[in-house]
Amino acid sequence: MTPNELIGHKTASKRLKVLPVFSKAKSVKLPRPFDKMRSPRLYASGELPVSDTHRVFMFWRDGELRTDSAFFAWLMCELQDGRLSPLLEFHYHPSHKGAHIKTPCKTALDYPTRQLPQAPELSVKLAADIDPRTDAGRSVLIARFCEACGIALGQENGLWN
Repeated sequence: MTPNELIGHKTASKRLKVLPVFSKAKSVKLPRPFDKMRSPRLYASGELPVSDTHRVFMFWRDGELRTDSAFFAWLMCELQDGRLSPLLEFHYHPSHKGAHIKTPCKTALDYPTRQLPQAPELSVKLAADIDPRTDAGRSVLIARFCEACGIALGQENGLWN
């Protein structure tokens, strides 16, 4: 994907109208490549449409300690054949890396129905003490992910439902 193609996806009109509701990942029906993510500590949002052709998937992993937890989110685009292709993968690991993103920019690898292995990785500035196990912590992470993806939050009047 070229940088201009990726910028086109980022600047496309997208909106996350409601805060995601997370359920145990094993009880949420998920498409590839997320269908195998079934850890007992993993919670999933399911598929969240943010435009006619863009979808968002979010997960958080529980743990006894904050450093055992994590938050993951993907911006995907729907291809003409119905498959999903990742545009941005966001990870927050309190234990070691903090926040970082991967994009398929400047790579010729084929990613439809896959995550982004071997994709270029960028660091994201974020406070170091965010706790993905809390609603407040997840709200901060969701807002930062949406900012990185160019996704507006809430209803058009600016309020969550």
